[in-house]
Amino acid sequence: MRNVNVLCVCGSGTATSAMLAAKIRDVLEEHGYDCDTDETNPPGVPTAMMTRDWDILAFTSPVEDDCGIPMLNATGFLVGINEDEFIEQLMEEVGKLDLDD
Repeated sequence: MRNVNVLCVCGSGTATSAMLAAKIRDVLEEHGYDCDTDETNPPGVPTAMMTRDWDILAFTSPVEDDCGIPMLNATGFLVGINEDEFIEQLMEEVGKLDLDD
């Protein structure tokens, strides 16, 4: 099974997105998935989309363009509000992925 690839987006593309990536990795590992993440800011999304095949984009700052992959608002998840709802959405999208090598 291949890893789930998650692009995490915050305003600066550093601290907040790194914390988000760590939380998402923890959740996916708890559910039996390996995960690769990267962090960027909204203007960096188009470039990041060209560098890798991302499965999911999780954001805490608005992303203008539709990237052609599921885009999940992770602001509440990051700060501890409606975490279960976000995890449910995340796992629903992961369940739709073809993770065969």
